[in-house]
Amino acid sequence: MKQQATQWWRQATSMAQEAANQPHLYADWVEQLASRDPQVAVPATWALQQAGAAVIPTLLSGLAHSHTRVRRTCVDIIDHGGYGGDARCVAALLPLLSDPVPHIRRAVWHTLFCERCQDITKCEMIDSVPLDRVALLIQVGLHDPNPKLRQQLVADLGEYQADPRARQALAQIVETAADPMLVMVVQQAIAQSAAS
Repeated sequence: MKQQATQWWRQATSMAQEAANQPHLYADWVEQLASRDPQVAVPATWALQQAGAAVIPTLLSGLAHSHTRVRRTCVDIIDHGGYGGDARCVAALLPLLSDPVPHIRRAVWHTLFCERCQDITKCEMIDSVPLDRVALLIQVGLHDPNPKLRQQLVADLGEYQADPRARQALAQIVETAADPMLVMVVQQAIAQSAAS
């Protein structure tokens, strides 16, 4: 497997070098992300990762693709490339917080808010899109249709109890939520906050 990975990496490097003079190839690679054949999808993914910030407009188009695998891989490339702080990426990722696929929504939350994964030096357009994480968690996260993702996002909101909006939203969940697991997550978050 290691030999195959090395071969794909070399192929991707060659593809990225070739595309430096032919950026129209990026769109072809995005289409290849839908393939179930790793011989096609893996080199395309790695070539897009190696292409640098020039590939961002093509990745943004990929975020609106009808194929789940394409959307998810474009989110991952933005994340792994460190472009999560680029204003163009932020603006394009926000609508995906309502994507019908839970694992895409989870990946978008991570890409938007994982500071460790954002390399501002790679961003051509530094984040001019104001992100209020507490407001987004309350507006979108508390209403996520996937119970496990909703629990994760409520636990994230529990980390912001210094913000009165977060405290109010958590108290409301305890009072009104029909999901006992969600209530338990909130109670644990409140207890952890009180202990620290």
